[in-house]
Formats: sequence, C-alpha cells, structure tokens
Amino acid sequence: MKKILTIAILLLPALFACDPDSKDGGSVVTSVVLSRDKVDLHVGESTTITATVLPESLGMGVVWSILDEEYAEVKDGTITAKAEGVTYAVATSADGSKKAACMVSVNPTIQYTTSIRGENGQVLSAIYGYPGQKIKLSAETSDGGIHSFTWSLEDTTVGTITADGQLTLAANASTAAGFVYDAESSVKVTTEAGYGCKIPVRSSLLNGLKVGDVFNPAGTPIIVQASETYPIGVMYQGADSPLAIPADDIDVTLSNSAFQVQKAEGAYKLTTGPTTGVSTKLSVSFPGSSESIEIAELKIDKVYGITAQFAAASSSTLSFTWTEGVSAEDDIAKPYTIYLYKDEECTDLEVSFSIPAGDGCWKGRQPKFIFSGLTPATTYWFKVDDTTSGAEKDSPVIAGTTEAFTIVEVSSDPASEGDIILAEDFGQLCWGADEVSQSAGYDVATSSTAYNADTKKSFTSRDVAEFVGTTSQYAQRSLTAQSVAKKESGVRFAKWAQGQYARIYIGPGYMFLSTTSYGTHILTPELVSIPEGKTAKVKVTFHASGKVSGGKAVLAVQHGTSFYEISSNNQTNKASQGHPVNLTTNVETITFDGGLTNLQEFEVTLDGLVNGDRIAFGPTSETAKDNSNMMLLSDFTVQIIELK
Repeated sequence: MKKILTIAILLLPALFACDPDSKDGGSVVTSVVLSRDKVDLHVGESTTITATVLPESLGMGVVWSILDEEYAEVKDGTITAKAEGVTYAVATSADGSKKAACMVSVNPTIQYTTSIRGENGQVLSAIYGYPGQKIKLSAETSDGGIHSFTWSLEDTTVGTITADGQLTLAANASTAAGFVYDAESSVKVTTEAGYGCKIPVRSSLLNGLKVGDVFNPAGTPIIVQASETYPIGVMYQGADSPLAIPADDIDVTLSNSAFQVQKAEGAYKLTTGPTTGVSTKLSVSFPGSSESIEIAELKIDKVYGITAQFAAASSSTLSFTWTEGVSAEDDIAKPYTIYLYKDEECTDLEVSFSIPAGDGCWKGRQPKFIFSGLTPATTYWFKVDDTTSGAEKDSPVIAGTTEAFTIVEVSSDPASEGDIILAEDFGQLCWGADEVSQSAGYDVATSSTAYNADTKKSFTSRDVAEFVGTTSQYAQRSLTAQSVAKKESGVRFAKWAQGQYARIYIGPGYMFLSTTSYGTHILTPELVSIPEGKTAKVKVTFHASGKVSGGKAVLAVQHGTSFYEISSNNQTNKASQGHPVNLTTNVETITFDGGLTNLQEFEVTLDGLVNGDRIAFGPTSETAKDNSNMMLLSDFTVQIIELK
C-alpha cells in the first residue's frame, strides 16, 4: 500500500506539467477548484465531489477521468472504489487548459460492523437527553473481536465525550421557540481499522412542566391546590415520559413568595401557600448564567375534589384516569360526568359521558376512560365532575395531545425501499366494548350467508361504524362493518382479519384481544405491495398495552392459511415448513409495562416477508390461554426497509 501511495504522489506533478497553453499564448481559464482534495473509501463505496472552473462567469464544465481505473472509476464527479490502492480523480476544464486532482484512497471491504450501546447494553439508533446529563456509552463489533475504539462528538458545544465513551451533555442557552434548550449533533465511534458508525444526539428541554402526576403542555396554565407539595419535572424531547429537573444542573426560581421550591435528592419539589387565587411564574436558568427563561405559570385555585391525570395517547386516542377518595373502591362508588373539549376555556365540547355510580365497566379497577376517533396531532382538554347529591365537585382541566398519523391503505402497486405500505390507527372503531363473536350477538357466518340486520343487531344505540365477524375458512375472520351496505362500500377494516377464535373486542379507538379461553390474533390485509419475486425486511411500529404489567405479545406471519410464529431471531426452519423463505426478527416477544393506561410504542423488524403475507399481532403460544394476558392495540404501521 505504501509503495502504491509513493508512486501516485510522484505522478501527481505530471498531471499538471502537461497543461496546454491556448493558441493565443494565454488561457482565459485561471484554475479548476474541487470541493475536496482527498477522499477515503472502502471497496464498493461511492462519494461525489464537485468541480468549479474559474472564473465562474465562463460557465465552463469539466471532463472527469481517473488516473488508474484499477482502483476506482469516476462519472460526473461520483467516485466509486473498486480495489484497494491509491489513485487520483482528475477534473479537466472543457477547453483542456487547466486540471485539478483529488486523491482517492481505497481501503479493503468492511470486515465487520460497529454498534453503539447504552448503559443497559441496548443498541442505540439515537441518543436523547437533557442538559447536564451523563450517559455511559460502549461499542461492539459484529466480529466479536477485541478492538480499540475512538470516540468523538461532531459539535462540541452540545457536549463532551471521553476516551472511554462517557458522554456529558452541555447546558447552553437556546433561542428556539418553545424550548429552554435544544441542540443536535452526532456521536461517532471508530475502531483502529477505521470501521465505525455514528448516531444522532439531541439534548433539549421542552417548555412544559409536570406537577405531581400531571404533565402540562407548553403555554397551559397549571392549576395547583393550596398547602400542597408536588414533585416537579419536565418533558425532554425524545423522552418516553416526564423526568425530574436535574437540580444540580438547572436553577429554578418563582416570582411569588406564596410558592417555594426545594431541592430533594437531586430534584425539585414545589410547595404552595394557603391562599387561593394567587399565581407565580416559574423560570429556569443554568448555573453561572444571568439569563432566566420562563417556562410555566402556576395558579392556586379552589380546592378540587378530583385529581385528573393524562394517562396515554396514540394517533386517535387519549386516555385519562382520576382519583377522588382514598382507594379505588371509593372512586368506583361515585357517579361521574366526564368531558372532552377542543379548547382550554371549555366552550367547544367534543364529547361527554355520564357514568353511574358503581358502574360495572370499572371491573374493580381505578376509573379510566379512553376517548377515540380524535384528530391526530391535536390537543384536547379533559375534566371530570362528581355529581353526588347534586353538589358538583370537579377536577381541574388538563390537556392531552394525540400523536401525528397518516392512514395508508395497502395498494397493489409494487413498493420500494423506504415506503410505508400500511398504516392504520383504528380511530374509526366505535364507542363501546363488545366482543366480535357469536356470543356477543354478532353474525359469525360463512361468506355465503347473508347478514341479518333485524335479528343479529348488537350495537342498537351506536351511531358510528359497527362491526361483524365473517369467515370463509378455518383460520381467517374478516372484520367488516355491520351491514351489507357497509361491507359493499369497502371500508378499511373489512381488509383486516383475525385468527382462529373470535375473541377480539372493539373498543373506543382500539382493538382489545381477549385470551380468556383461547388465543386470537389480529391480522393485517395481505401485503400485496411487496414486489413479486422479492423478499422484504419491514419495520413494524405500533402502540399497544397489556391488561397487566409483564404481559407478552408476538408478531407472527400468515402465508395463505398457514400461520408462522417466529420463535427466535435466527429462524431457519420456516421455509421447510411451507413459507417461501426463512423468517427472522430482531425481537422474539414484546413485554408490556404499566397495564392498560400505558400505551407503549414498539418497533419490531421482520425479515423474509413475501407478496401476500399478513402480519399478525397477538399472544405468544405459551400465553394464548392466560386470562391475564389480554392486550390492546391502538395503531399499526408497516414500512419496507430493505428488498432482496
């Protein structure tokens, strides 16, 4: 390699020694300038450089050539490495009078890949944090060898990283609207051979506040009660849940002495005074900085009988819970009216419900309600009234925001890498929770049996889309609207299906999979947009939760009438069992945390899918008949990340 490099360097002056003079004894072109004078590539990699002929007023182009085509080739400035060695890409002005060269160093084909891991050993695709946070990173290579690693951070104003991977995020002020602090960079790690990877880093602090158990979005006045102490925190960009303000890194001040803040175990607590009707501004600053930034306003209002809490969100669903007494039994025994508004002033009502005392829908658990059919990426306001004995008790108004989402129906047009081929949010499902099965009054019939609306009606009081199960074969029941007209209209949900046993409940904005007696799965439409003759690696993103923390679910594949549960991340036997190719996944099973109010986002990759496959979601084979392993599915997105 050194000998090749020496020869290439000796040849470089010869490239310019033969510049031809123009016929009149002087060239109008003064020089050719390249965007880069050196590139490093691995065999098979490509990069593009640009060339400018000066003066630019000539508008002259260049002719590209390569000094030694054994090592690389160049076309329109795009250099592609072919073999290990050193050569030069040469740009010559169109009139032939001037040249410029870029050294091209070609390294061997990459022998292994490198990944960055977090403190718990998980592979990271991005890092989100808050100012002052310390994150210990490690690196790992696919060959399992022992390597030395070099760490770097592209923008050192975002933070610092030590030689052993200790990342510390800095606390610099930002003028970005809605943020106390917001900065982006990338962290990079390379081995002694130059192989490596980099992932984005974002350090930010949203202008929003969590007081007690309630998170209040930016710009929302926060109502607190007199003579109370609340832990206070903030929501950081990219975080899954509100986190405590790092008291050692951020200073908090209040404008009214009726409120006080204290540091406790590295976090802040807020204490309110005894007087109602007073308010304060809450501001933050960084130690050593004279700049103080207001992030919230708090007001001591009347003493509320009910404490409401925003529990979870998906694209079309918001979940709220509330407490009033000293136990769940006390709360269940009260009658309530719940409201969801489109504005903070509570003048534009979205929907309301009256719930009698001791309603059986609570099933012995803390009152909770899920609103569905909502507009994605929209903020709504929620409140609860206790109508006991005519003396109204209510909660403060709290906000919740649905997530952004775009519906994508399966198309027969061949898809490309990067395409989202299916996205469904179940927001059009009806208000209610009845089982889609014969026992719940639905028509579970063959495709040749007409649906009888007079004798098989279940949702008699509903005024939104209703559903019925139908089947034409052993392992597939379609979810369709509950009328012949609806079926014929081709509604989106008619293209979904469920597994062998009809144990899917239609809830408000979600599907609830019951495992009381048997396991069942919800299946996507046939993925006919996967090109014929190709196998696809897809990323499946969905919001789901379990009835209890620790419940488990799996993504499986149905091909024709055969069902394939992918029981390992290195599955090699599916092709021999009937699927056209082997199937693999990065996650064998998923585990739910926090129960039904915790709608979690999951990402699972499936590799080996072919045209016409369906993706199934439901219990594992081991938990299919476990009464406690019921689960809820709110939305589902499938994106192709690779075609082979």
